[in-house]
Amino acid sequence: MADLNYSQVSAFAQHVYGHPRFDGKPETLSVNSLEQILQSTFRLLKVEDTVRQAILAESLLNHTVLDSWGAYCEAEGIVETATLTQLLQYLRATYDTISTSYQALTELMSLTFSVDTDLPQFNQQFDYLVNKAELSANQPSLALNHYRHAMPTHIKRELFTADIVNVCQAQTRALDLWCTRQPLKAESNQVMYTSGKPMDIDRVAVKAHTRRGPNNHSRPNTRQGLQFNAEQFPCTEAEFQQRLNAGACVYCGRNNHVYRHCQFRGQRKRTV
Repeated sequence: MADLNYSQVSAFAQHVYGHPRFDGKPETLSVNSLEQILQSTFRLLKVEDTVRQAILAESLLNHTVLDSWGAYCEAEGIVETATLTQLLQYLRATYDTISTSYQALTELMSLTFSVDTDLPQFNQQFDYLVNKAELSANQPSLALNHYRHAMPTHIKRELFTADIVNVCQAQTRALDLWCTRQPLKAESNQVMYTSGKPMDIDRVAVKAHTRRGPNNHSRPNTRQGLQFNAEQFPCTEAEFQQRLNAGACVYCGRNNHVYRHCQFRGQRKRTV
């Protein structure tokens, strides 16, 4: 195998990554585009040894592609003599497989779990991408790190304990935490639904309060949803209706507040 000079490797990387047709992801390019970029760079650097060219080009491949290419070289007995032409031929023959695994890895890195989604369904999607990216057998620790990264904070911190060493264990722990939170979330939503709906009397009071003008004078309120009750209001029915229409407090008749803020509510019972 040809020896590589550090300065040559550095210059190669700078030229390739600075090429206008290169976006930093060889697997997203066509093999023909990649070949043109490499050939242009090798001409600038005056690299003519095809074995050296292959070694430099290998530095651009991600681990999945590089492992696959290495296995192919071992099977063909060309580990020390593989040329750039052979590498490009291999990429052309296996491009679909390589591209698929690379795209799956890209999707896996951007995958995040939201507590509002279904965790079992998320786990199925995660397992599918792991298998598609070929991480399950070769790099289980990398798959585990991707799963931890995808989890929200309250689950993520529980997945770094010593007893969790693979994705299966992490998924089991995350599922236990998620299932525990679901009843609490449902109960919280139920409380908000039942307690958040205002009583009819409060709606009338709020409506009357918002109908006040810039000088805090009441405007007529024609809402008739509130009904007179002699046991609840210390006034006659005519007075009650007059206060309601005027937007005043239907309890004491004053204009500077509404019924639910009336400080005289309850005093009637204490004085009786």
